[in-house]
Amino acid sequence: MIKVLVLNPPVRELRFSRDGRCQSEEGTWLDTFPPTAFASIAGAVREKYDIKVIDCVGSRISFDDCMAAVREFGPKFTVLNTATPTIRMDMETAKCIKKDTGSKIIVYGEHVTARFKSLFKEYKYLDFCVLGESETPIMKILSGKPESPGVATRKFDGGIWQEPDLDKLPFPAYDLFPDYCFPLTGEKWMFVRSGRGCPYGCIYCVMPMMSNRRVRYHSAEYMVRQFKWLSRELGISLYMLWDEISTADRKHMVDMCKLIIKEGLDKEIKWFCTTRVDRFDFELAKQMKRAGCEMISFGIESGSQKVLDMNGKGITLEQTRKAVKAAKDAGIRIIGHFIIGLVGSNPKTERETIDFAKELKIDFAQFYIATPFPGSKFYHMACENKWFEGDDWGEVEQGTAVVSYPDFSAKEIQEWRRRAYREFYFRPHAIAAGLSMMSFGQMVRLPKYLFTFMGWMKK
Repeated sequence: MIKVLVLNPPVRELRFSRDGRCQSEEGTWLDTFPPTAFASIAGAVREKYDIKVIDCVGSRISFDDCMAAVREFGPKFTVLNTATPTIRMDMETAKCIKKDTGSKIIVYGEHVTARFKSLFKEYKYLDFCVLGESETPIMKILSGKPESPGVATRKFDGGIWQEPDLDKLPFPAYDLFPDYCFPLTGEKWMFVRSGRGCPYGCIYCVMPMMSNRRVRYHSAEYMVRQFKWLSRELGISLYMLWDEISTADRKHMVDMCKLIIKEGLDKEIKWFCTTRVDRFDFELAKQMKRAGCEMISFGIESGSQKVLDMNGKGITLEQTRKAVKAAKDAGIRIIGHFIIGLVGSNPKTERETIDFAKELKIDFAQFYIATPFPGSKFYHMACENKWFEGDDWGEVEQGTAVVSYPDFSAKEIQEWRRRAYREFYFRPHAIAAGLSMMSFGQMVRLPKYLFTFMGWMKK
C-alpha cells in the first residue's frame, strides 16, 4: 500500500496556528488551534492509504525529531500544511523530506492557493500545489490523476476547488491528533467545521478565495454523529465550531440544536461558535444555549462605522449592540474580535474601537492587526498603494503590523493594539470574566499564561 505522510510541519521558536482565516502565533489564544483542514485531509487519506500523521505544532516535535520520523516511515507522498508566516520554514522542511526520502511533495493552504506560481518558481522540489479546499484534489493526486480540479503543477492549473457535498467526506482524523486543551479550563477540546463558505465581502479575509461565497453545510445528522464519536469514544466534549459563519443558515443551526437535544448530547457537550452580529438574535441564542452553546465569537472589527463600511464588513454598530445583548440575555458568554489598522483607520477611529469594546461589556476581546494575507483584497490594495512594508513573510501574521498608511504608521498601529489590550483587560469586568471561567488547575498556571499573553501583547 502507498505510504502517505500528512504533516503539520515544525516551526522554530514560536508555534503558529495554520488554519484558514486565522494564521497566528500561539500567544494569540495562549495556545495553538487544532488544525481542521489538516484533520479532514488525514481523515480522507487514511480511507485508502497507509498513513502517518505528524502534528509537530500540537505535539511540540522539533525539526530533527520530525525528520527522523519521516525517514523511518519513508513516504511516497508527503502532504504539508502551510501558512503565510511559516512558509519559508515549511518549504525548508519540504526540501529536506525530498532530499532524504525522494517523496513527492504536495502542499496546500491559503498562501499556496494565492501564490502557487511563485512557489513553483522559487522551490524546484515542489511537485503539486493544492488550490482551495484540499480533500478531493489530494485524493486525485494520490490516485494518479493529478490533472484534476484543484491541483496545480508546473504545466497544469486546475483552478480553485470547493467541496460540493460535505457529507461525503469521512470524519476528520481527530483520533490521530495530540491533545489540544482550552487554555482557561485545561479541558480537551477540538475545532470542528459544520460549514464552509461566506457570502460577504470583507476585504481583509482570505476565505472567499478558499471556500467561495456559497455557504455549504454538513447535515445536522452528520454533525451529531461526529459529536457522539468525539464525546463518547475520544473523550472530547468541548468544541469550537470553526465555520466562517455558524449561523448563516438559521434553519441549519436550529436543526442541529434540536437534534443535539433529542439525542441527549446537550447534557454531554459544550461548544463555542463564530458568527456575524447580523445573523444572530435572541430566539436563536436561546435555542443554541439549550443545546450546549457556552460562548460565541462575534467579528466586531471596529467601533467606527466609517471603517466598517470602507472594509466591506456590512454591519452597523447598532446591530452589534443588539447581538451582544441577545447573547447576554440568553446566558452566552461573548468574545469580540477587533482589528487594529484596517483601511481608513487612524488614531481617532482606534479610540472609537477601544471605547466601543469597553462599552459592550463583553467577556473577552481579541485585538488583531490588519494583515495583508495573499489572496485577500487587502493584500492587493496594500501592494498597489505601497502600504506593505518589508518582504519577510514571517512577519505577515495577526500580531505584527506590516502596513503603514500615509497618516498612520505600522509603529503607531502596533502601539494602538497594545493600548487596546491594556485598556480592555486592566478593568475589573474583564478580570472577573477571565477568572470566572478558569479551573483551579489552570489558576496554578495563570502566571505562565499571563507571561505568554503579555509578551504577545507587547510586540
